[in-house]
Amino acid sequence: MLNYWTPTNTNTDIPAPRTAPHANLVLSSWMIEDGSYVRLKNMVLGYRFPFKKTIESLRVYVSAQNLITLTNYSGFDPEVNSRGQNNLQLGVDWNAYPTSRVFMMGVNIAF
Repeated sequence: MLNYWTPTNTNTDIPAPRTAPHANLVLSSWMIEDGSYVRLKNMVLGYRFPFKKTIESLRVYVSAQNLITLTNYSGFDPEVNSRGQNNLQLGVDWNAYPTSRVFMMGVNIAF
């Protein structure tokens, strides 16, 4: 913080300190980063076993949601929206809780 911006020191990326209440919460381009990402959102693997008697079919499956996210974003989730539906602050990250990773497995039986 010793190299912050002043009128005589303009060759820096550290903003000038502020003294007003909540002044460090003012949004600026200093806090913007690339939020591009690639995500494997849903994946289901299953197999159906055919039968000819009482059971018509048996299907076993495993499912995963939000399995992998590839990004250089430093926050929890690049698809962030801490302010809900506020159109003026879409994409603002106030350490929002990350998207949950979900694993499921199941069996479907048809008679």
